[in-house]
Amino acid sequence: MTPRSYFAALILMLAALGAGAQTPDWPAAVVCALGEPTTCTPAGCREASLDALDVPRLIRLDLEDGVMHAVTPQHSGRRSNFKVIERGETKIVMQGYENGRAFSAVLDEPGTLAISSAIEGTTFSVFAVCTDLELVADSAE
Repeated sequence: MTPRSYFAALILMLAALGAGAQTPDWPAAVVCALGEPTTCTPAGCREASLDALDVPRLIRLDLEDGVMHAVTPQHSGRRSNFKVIERGETKIVMQGYENGRAFSAVLDEPGTLAISSAIEGTTFSVFAVCTDLELVADSAE
């Protein structure tokens, strides 16, 4: 087998494995740890701090109920409702609007979340790493 045909066979095999792996059973809820955000205004963009923006470091997304909850004690009781726009095999796209702010999020199969929010003159974006809430609860026992 030539290196070229070996490489082609390897690509076909990996493509078949990838196609079979794209049907996750989405959990009912995930918990997500947010990274450091970026804020942008017409003057430009800069890195920001979650603490300075009064944004929780941990959130819980109830995917069946369409609710995003703050998990950290200092943000207890804070929640936002979102509408699930698309629930696909490899991602969930969400969108919401409240208090004059629009927000959207994309949760993908490997457990990464991208969130953006906009209010007049300012945008906010942050990435997060998420896991099934049941896995967190099971590991605590």
